[in-house]
Amino acid sequence: MRYIGQQPTAFEKDTFTGDGSTTTFDLTSEGLNARANDSLHLQIFVDNVRQEAGSGKSYEIGDNGSGVFNRITFDEAPGSGAVIYVINKIN
Repeated sequence: MRYIGQQPTAFEKDTFTGDGSTTTFDLTSEGLNARANDSLHLQIFVDNVRQEAGSGKSYEIGDNGSGVFNRITFDEAPGSGAVIYVINKIN
């Protein structure tokens, strides 16, 4: 099907489970504006509570060690059994 105007936005969802000690999680792909911790393009929820991006807040996005900005680092480890899901704008 062809579209008139702008192409629909595509999103990807990653899901993780907290263990009470792990603070880093890697997304499947790099977010559109992950380098800027842009909460409009990357939304992170822990037990259905939206988290705030940025230094000194809930989490930051950084390099996974190979030049790809897809690593979430929480300021505190999500609790054991906590459901973590990330909605990531990919186009």
